[in-house]
Amino acid sequence: MKLTRAMRFFRFLNTTRPKLIGGAYSGPTRVNVSSIPGGAVLHLDQRLMHLVLELAEQFAEDPDWIGEQLREIDALSNPGKDSRARHERDQLVDELLDQLGGTHLRLYGAQVHRVAELLLSSNGAGNVVAIPSQREAGAA
Repeated sequence: MKLTRAMRFFRFLNTTRPKLIGGAYSGPTRVNVSSIPGGAVLHLDQRLMHLVLELAEQFAEDPDWIGEQLREIDALSNPGKDSRARHERDQLVDELLDQLGGTHLRLYGAQVHRVAELLLSSNGAGNVVAIPSQREAGAA
């Protein structure tokens, strides 16, 4: 009886824990992909570490400005039903992230293809098939 429970628990852990299926390391930011039931998880820890280091650098340069930005965001974080305050908070967060360079994760070249492969395989869709591009007029 105990062995059956242990097997069920092990199976449960296997289905709920993300399973790392690979990573895309060729670009400026490493991206790992794990599969979960019904989807995928993108591990962006390297990108987030870069953002925190950038925030620390900004704080070292001008602690008053960063402190004021974070205080304003915190003050607008519990606005209740005031949609204007939520909009202002979101705008402040966007501006801070833009200042830190953290609103986009850029993928280049082979990294794009690798992340697409990993995402498709995490959902059991199989391998990515490259579609040939259209040739220019007059090209043979």
